Amino acid sequence: MQTSNRLTHSALLRRKPFLSSADSARAKQDIDAFLDAKIEEWNATVPFARHLEGTEIHMQYYRQTLIEHAWRIRLMRTAQSYALHKITRVNAEAAKLYAAYQDEEMLHDVLFMKDAEKVGLSAEDIFATEPNLYTRLLAGYLYFVAEHEKVLGVICYSYLVEYTTQKITPKQIKAMRTSLGKDMIVGQAAHLNTDLVEDHTQDMWNILSLFVEGEQDIVDIKRYFDEIQELLRQFFVDIYERFGTAELQSA
Repeated sequence: MQTSNRLTHSALLRRKPFLSSADSARAKQDIDAFLDAKIEEWNATVPFARHLEGTEIHMQYYRQTLIEHAWRIRLMRTAQSYALHKITRVNAEAAKLYAAYQDEEMLHDVLFMKDAEKVGLSAEDIFATEPNLYTRLLAGYLYFVAEHEKVLGVICYSYLVEYTTQKITPKQIKAMRTSLGKDMIVGQAAHLNTDLVEDHTQDMWNILSLFVEGEQDIVDIKRYFDEIQELLRQFFVDIYERFGTAELQSA
């Protein structure tokens, strides 16, 4: 008796990518131009958007960003590990690349905690806090997208973070070497160095491009960027209102 194969979603098939090498380069150029415009929008609309590039750091605000960076990385490693599980079911090559990326990023909360110690925040202090509401909402959003929508939406988060890190963080690190001191930002500098040396932006595009199966996916990538940036915007507005404005008023 002939039986059917009961296996599904096992990444058994090797599909030819929708984007050719030339098409992928053009799509990346289009996506990057879109993100450049989002960065300009961010700088124009988010309070304290360029604060870390300045000559004077508001310490309460800065301390809170370190706490939230540590929490975000912790929450992301579970959300993104769940996304990796989803990826393994549909594209083995993308799963291999994504697993390597997560291996490099997964413990980077420790780097931010090292810098937090320099401004009086122990590991116990950080563990005693809860992540910001919008940090939790972002993690929940990525779980939802992985489960109910396109897994490329989760990869969009990583691409957005890596691309904007490459564009913005070097200026912040350079400024903070003066405003805070080189020895105060060793962890953040190490985090940036990993991203740049390993070229995580290109790594993430190599993964993301494997999930582009039509023009609609390019449209959806931009929609995911819009939604993710809005959640991040709400996060930064919230910590500015709770920590930045208080310090400005007391100055």
